[in-house]
Amino acid sequence: MTLRILHDLRGLKVLVIHPFDEAGLSLTDHLRRIGCMVFPVWPVPTELPHPAEIVFLTIDNEFRPDIEQLLKSFRDPKPMVLAMISYENPTTLQMVLESGAIGIVERPVKPFGLLGHLALARHIWLEQQVQAKEITKLRRKMAGERRLAKAKTILMAAKRLTEEQAHQYIRQQAMAKRQAIEEVANMIIQAEDLLRS
Repeated sequence: MTLRILHDLRGLKVLVIHPFDEAGLSLTDHLRRIGCMVFPVWPVPTELPHPAEIVFLTIDNEFRPDIEQLLKSFRDPKPMVLAMISYENPTTLQMVLESGAIGIVERPVKPFGLLGHLALARHIWLEQQVQAKEITKLRRKMAGERRLAKAKTILMAAKRLTEEQAHQYIRQQAMAKRQAIEEVANMIIQAEDLLRS
């Protein structure tokens, strides 16, 4: 897994939002040596000027409105954000939290340790993406089960069926109509809603 992440860093599109000073040039040069495709940008743009998988974002209260606008422009799949800060204070840390950053990098960025920090942050971010997909899948499943339970309750009351009979009825309808059980359950719920209105 570790070797794969290090390998995958090569060719990743990285947006570096940092002043074009010596520290910014050093960071972009080091990221290029790692093998990333680097797009340096300054000042803070209102939206991503390039599709990026990773964003190194300079966090500074002076640029708060621009940073907030940039973060609002992110579309799914959102890039991994690494916050670059020059000092720690409550305002800066609040902005870091609001940015959804997966990690913090001290400015000026030192080349030593950057690869390890980037690899670890990428690993954590990829794990979060897998977990988010699993959570979404479980939520859909639970919502489907709730709709099925509601449809069975409707049938039990309307047709005086047991829960097992109501379940079998829904399954038979699904097979006859060549639809998913969830679709038939939704139709039963919608029909009841229609009758009530």
